[in-house]
Amino acid sequence: MALAGASHAFPARLLVVADRDYVGDDERWLALLGEVAAATSGRPVAIQVRAKSASRVEAAALAARARDIVPRNVLLLLNGDTALAERLGYAGVHWPEADIPATRPAHPLAFRSAAAHSLAAARRARVAGADVAVFGAVYAPGSHPGEGMGLDALRDVTQDAGLPIIAIGGIQPEHVADCIEAGAAGVAVVSGILGAADIEQAVTRYLDAIEAAIESRMERARS
Repeated sequence: MALAGASHAFPARLLVVADRDYVGDDERWLALLGEVAAATSGRPVAIQVRAKSASRVEAAALAARARDIVPRNVLLLLNGDTALAERLGYAGVHWPEADIPATRPAHPLAFRSAAAHSLAAARRARVAGADVAVFGAVYAPGSHPGEGMGLDALRDVTQDAGLPIIAIGGIQPEHVADCIEAGAAGVAVVSGILGAADIEQAVTRYLDAIEAAIESRMERARS
C-alpha cells in the first residue's frame, strides 16, 4: 500500500490529522490520540500531531506527550518543527505551506509531508523533497470554516504536481471514491475520525473505502 513516486515510499493511504485545536482540551486530545493510535496500529495509516495555537513551549510539551502515547509501529508526523521531531523520535515532519523549505533539507527523518493549497505549492513541496503533498480543502472542512476547492482542482494538482497527493478537507467515507478517481493517492481526515463516536469503526470505514476505490481504479487501468 506504499505510495510511490517520491523520495521515499510513503506507507500510508490515510492520514489522521490529530488537531489539538479542533478538540480543544489537552487531556481529551491526548486521550483521543491514544484511541486513534490503538485503532491504526499495524494499518496503512499515519498520524499528524498538530497544535497550531499552542505556544512553542506548550507545543513541545504536547509533542513529547504525544510521542509517548503513540506506539512506534504507528507512523507519527509532527506538524512544523523538524528539529523537535528529530529530537523526540518522530518518524517524520509535516510542513505547513508557509514553511516548505526552498531547497531539500538534510535531516535523518524518514518521511516528509507538506500542506499545499495550490499546484505551485505542491511543486515547491516536490522540490523540497516531500514524499507527499496534502492538498485541499477539497470539500468544505468539517473542522473549521472554509470553502472547498472541488474535485477539478484536486485533479489538476494530482496530474501536474509530480508527487503523490493526499486529499483533505471535509472528506467523509462516501467522498473517498471521487477523490481517488480524481488522482489522489489517499485522504487526510480531522473531524471524520476525531469527531466519530467510534474511532476504530471510522478508521475501518475510511480504509475500506480507500482500498475499494484504488482497486476499482486499477481494474479500469488494466481493462
